[in-house]
Amino acid sequence: MKPIRLAPVAAAAALAACSGDAPRTGEKAAAAPGAAAPPAAAAPSPGLMPQAGLYKTTITMTGLEFPGMPPEMEGHGAGLARTLETCLTQAEVDKGLTALLTRGQNGACRFERLAFEAGAFEGVMVCEADGATTRTTMSGTASATGADYTASTGMSFGDGVRGTMTVAGQHRRIGDCPAG
Repeated sequence: MKPIRLAPVAAAAALAACSGDAPRTGEKAAAAPGAAAPPAAAAPSPGLMPQAGLYKTTITMTGLEFPGMPPEMEGHGAGLARTLETCLTQAEVDKGLTALLTRGQNGACRFERLAFEAGAFEGVMVCEADGATTRTTMSGTASATGADYTASTGMSFGDGVRGTMTVAGQHRRIGDCPAG
């Protein structure tokens, strides 16, 4: 599996860590490095940040569809889950929301839309790399210490093959980062 296909899911997990104390409507993250920057008015609120700490993220595939997929592959991957723990340091938080949302994407992804309001978020992210394009629509709820979300990624490859992958995720702060 090429890394580009996982980038939207990783971004959804990073996005899930974001929250704010007051409702935020229509806020947008800046474009990924190398992409055109959004207007200054679209910059995210500096108060929209997760708490530093150790987070446990579980991402569960809920669907996979490709035209022409053999019947024996129907439901393939559904229920497949991946759990990981990551440390979000205060130094990473201090870099700002845009840096958190675009880390690990090597400039391949940008947000077309990203909005926060009253503990909920929704967004659309587009990634292009290695002859493939993905478009991920995501939505969920978030707090400073966790989130629940869903994401649907439409994939288009250079040879005309298209497909869709859907996931559900849970992201929780489980404590402080380990020493060292």
